[in-house]
Amino acid sequence: MSSLFQNDFEPEKRIHDYGNPILISKLCIVGLFCFGLLLDFPSPIFSQNEPNQKSQEQPESKPLLRVFPSFRKEECDWAIRWDICLNCLRIGRRYAQKIHFYPSGPYREHGCYSEEEGFFLLEE
Repeated sequence: MSSLFQNDFEPEKRIHDYGNPILISKLCIVGLFCFGLLLDFPSPIFSQNEPNQKSQEQPESKPLLRVFPSFRKEECDWAIRWDICLNCLRIGRRYAQKIHFYPSGPYREHGCYSEEEGFFLLEE
C-alpha cells in the first residue's frame, strides 16, 4: 500500500519549462535581432546627399524650412538627427530641416540655421 501513495508526494518532472519569462524574453530578443539582419536598409542611412532618384524627379512644391528652438543640449533629444543638432549648438546655430516634397515621398536635409546665413548643411 505504501507504494501507491509514494507517487503522490514526488514533485512532477517537467521536460520543457516554457513558462520561464527570462527564457522567453531572451528568445524574443534573439528572434528580433535575426529578423533585423534580414531587412534591407539603405546603405547610407544618415546621408546628407540627395539620392540619384530624387535628383531626377521634379519636386511637387517649394521646400519647407523647419527651424527648431534648440538652444540647450536637452532640446536635441527629440531631434531626428540629434548629432547634427548638437553640432549646431556648438557653433551657436539652431537645428533645422529642409523638407523637399517629391511624388515618391518627402526628403529631409538636416542642417543648421541662423538669421545671417539662413539654412546650411554641416561639413561631414
